Amino acid sequence: MFQRFISISSITLFIALTTGCAADPSWRKPGVSFNDAQNTLSECKYQVGLNKVPKSEQNDLIKECMKSKGFRWQS
Repeated sequence: MFQRFISISSITLFIALTTGCAADPSWRKPGVSFNDAQNTLSECKYQVGLNKVPKSEQNDLIKECMKSKGFRWQS
């Protein structure tokens, strides 16, 4: 009984530690804070929206806008 408790506790602890350390993917650039990256993303979305681009093409243009500003999608 005690052996089973230890096994289950070990597995639970392992899962909690490995999933807790995973970072959410986002746009990153060395030396730039998360908030500044979000501001840049908002600016790119705004610029794409001003150009009245079809929705099917908007994501690709937003990605290219972020890349042109030195950001990369990373976890």
